[in-house]
Amino acid sequence: MNQKRLVKHWPISLYILVHVLFAALLGRFYALAPDEPGYLYTFNNIYGSSNPNPQFNSGWLSSPKIFLWIVYSPAKILNLIGVSDILSLRILSILLSGLSMLLLMSMRQKLTNTNRNSQNLIFAFYFIPSIFLWTTLGLRESFIIVEITAFLVGFTLLMQEKNKRGYLLLFLGSFGLLSTKNYLWAVLMLATIICSAIVFLQNEYRRKVLETLAVGLMAPVILFSSVSSFSAWSFLINVNVTATGQRAGDSIIQVPVSSAGTGTGTGTGTGTGTGTGTGTGTGTGTVTLNGDMTLFLLHDYLINNPDSFVSKVLKFSRADAKIKQIWDEKIQLGLKSESQNAETDDLSLNGRSLKPGILSDPITLIWPAFMFLCGPIPLVGDQGIAASIASLESPLWWAFYAIVLFQFIRPRRVKILQDPTIFLGTIFLAGCIALSALAEVNLGTSFRHRSILLVPLIFIFLRMTQSAEGKKSSP
Repeated sequence: MNQKRLVKHWPISLYILVHVLFAALLGRFYALAPDEPGYLYTFNNIYGSSNPNPQFNSGWLSSPKIFLWIVYSPAKILNLIGVSDILSLRILSILLSGLSMLLLMSMRQKLTNTNRNSQNLIFAFYFIPSIFLWTTLGLRESFIIVEITAFLVGFTLLMQEKNKRGYLLLFLGSFGLLSTKNYLWAVLMLATIICSAIVFLQNEYRRKVLETLAVGLMAPVILFSSVSSFSAWSFLINVNVTATGQRAGDSIIQVPVSSAGTGTGTGTGTGTGTGTGTGTGTGTGTVTLNGDMTLFLLHDYLINNPDSFVSKVLKFSRADAKIKQIWDEKIQLGLKSESQNAETDDLSLNGRSLKPGILSDPITLIWPAFMFLCGPIPLVGDQGIAASIASLESPLWWAFYAIVLFQFIRPRRVKILQDPTIFLGTIFLAGCIALSALAEVNLGTSFRHRSILLVPLIFIFLRMTQSAEGKKSSP
């Protein structure tokens, strides 16, 4: 029986194995995610540290400590038995994303002809390069992915009268997302309330709707209130999407540099003859780099870790020479400035700034929503190295969207309003897109946050496929 289960879930086993290998090879290389050290700092100081606020340097700022103690405990156990802190944190991230895949795969058990195809597509979607990366590193992405998965799958189980498991997943998904990224939780709850209201008015599943709101909304809020601090609630209540969209789109780094130069001169004296001489001098100053955190970290890593695996790969591919070339060009541009404080945005290695939409003017949401979904666009404009590499992935997302959209136009499609699970997934997906159009100000950050679309897209695809096959899992 165990052997059959292993064969059945071989994609997840392969997924975890490949990710752990990649995480180990990366070592302490943080240039791909500059905020990963902040999460590592929280992990190292959340248990028994004298630091009064170990969450300050990471995205866990408003999360209850008891929540972090519990969710980080598997990584802590690994660390205590000898696994390095960064690898322990990354393995936890990998296991959580693997759990989300397992939950989604459990939904396709009643599929007939498309059973194997749906499994292969889920597996393929999780190997989109950026998803592969974010779910390997010790960030919050894997937490968010598994929490959204738990809530949506729990809602589906509840609609199928599988109450106990549905209640558990609903509650854990909601409380986890509230503790991890509260504004995404707010979007999910808004989608749930809208879905519940429409379903309730249709006189269907009324008891299920009330149970969903009680277990998925009220209970997590009550628990969060009892275990979190006043400052956490204040942060949650005072979130301003408009103000978020007005923040600067580029990171700013001031790099101390020294400049050296030579000069020639002539001199005259009494009597006959002339004299010539040369002189050298040095000066120090700073060069401001806008939107170049990745470039700075790559350059710094190559200098300080010349014998690491990543450095050897960069040298073998000659990427190190290109990084040094761009770095020198930026520094020279700064040194040519009279103030030695030049902005060198034209050669940015990171993505360009984005202009978010305005809530009072819905038309302004169209372009930032398009860029969130489809950007960076390959071979368009002078994007810089990082954005150009990221743009190679964009066609994979376009194909992903096309596959999901195809389920809506199949001849035997299901009406969205008649299936609460599809309706909930669709509203949540639309809410995530709208929120990103209002808040994203940097193409690189937008590219990373697109990972939150993975679960609702797969979820909608699976539910629509089940409906198209005439083998609905919902009552």
